This record gives sequence, structure tokens and C-alpha cells, in this order.
Amino acid sequence: MDIFKPQEHLLGARVVLIRRDDCYEEEMLSAINESRTELREYLFWVDNTKDLSDVKKATQIFQKQWDDNVAWGYNIYQRDTLELIGTISAHNIQFKNQSVELGYWLRTSKTHQGYMKEAIHVLEEELFNQGIHRITICCDVFNKKSSKTAIRAGYKFESVAKEAVYHHTGLHDLETYVKFNPCHQRGF
Repeated sequence: MDIFKPQEHLLGARVVLIRRDDCYEEEMLSAINESRTELREYLFWVDNTKDLSDVKKATQIFQKQWDDNVAWGYNIYQRDTLELIGTISAHNIQFKNQSVELGYWLRTSKTHQGYMKEAIHVLEEELFNQGIHRITICCDVFNKKSSKTAIRAGYKFESVAKEAVYHHTGLHDLETYVKFNPCHQRGF
């Protein structure tokens, strides 16, 4: 597979994905603050994201990762209002193996409305069109909202890795959900 970069702007019916940049950091901090309690449960970085300077540092990391083809991070905007409602990223990019992993979160006030399912579909369509064969979503076994989102987006349960993900209460099991490129024939 050839190395590629996805488009920096991806359009869905109700969401717009835009490569993470430094234009929306105050909105990002506001979304994190609104959702801090829920996010903290499963995202290790929340406790270390206290102010605008922390968001700016994270954005710089996301920009470098994009440039280096290590991860592609997007902000998710509600299309009709252009409100920042969350993020989605493709990471663990393996061109040789034609695979990536998705990670995501939504601000609390925008959950249970189908926005993340659509954002997943918008990003996976871009990745599948570029030739990615396998997309995974991994989540803490106790993070039922994330696993339900993966299932609603058409991902199938694949496996559990025992004590594989850090949680502030100890190591938790990690579930993996998978979807294969529908345009690729599978020989098994």
C-alpha cells in the first residue's frame, strides 16, 4: 500500500471533520470542561488538560503526528451550527498492514444523537477509499458507551486483551471491534 494522507476536511450529512489546528482551542477546552467527569473515566489525558496552554500543547502534538503520518486527528463540528462537538482520530497507522485504529469522544451534551456514528462512517469511508483494509476500535471493557457506538457503526467484536489498558483504578481489559473494507475480498 502506498503511503497517503487523508483529506483535511471531510463532510457528512450532520458533521464536518476538520484536521485539528490551533483555531479552535478555546472551544476545545470548553468541550473538555463540559465533559470532564465523563471523559476522565476512560481517557488518561483529561486530568492533565487543565487550561488553554495544555490544549495548545496537545494541538501541537496532533499537528506533528499528522505531518509525520503517525496519527490523523480531526475535530468534529456539528454541520449546521459549526459547534465543536468532539474529536476523532486514526492512529496506530500501519501502511504495510493496511490498518488503523480509531479513537473518539463527544462533548456530553451531544451524546446519544448519532453524531459519533456518523463521524466514524465519514472517516472510515475516506480511509477505505485510500486503501485501508482493516479498521479497529479499542475500548476499556467497562466503557459500554464506546463499545455500543462501535457496534452501532457496524463494527464486530473481535477480542479481549486482558489487563491491557491503563485506568486510574488499575489495569482493565481492552475490547477490540473491527470492520473490514467492503471493497476488498477476504480469503478466509
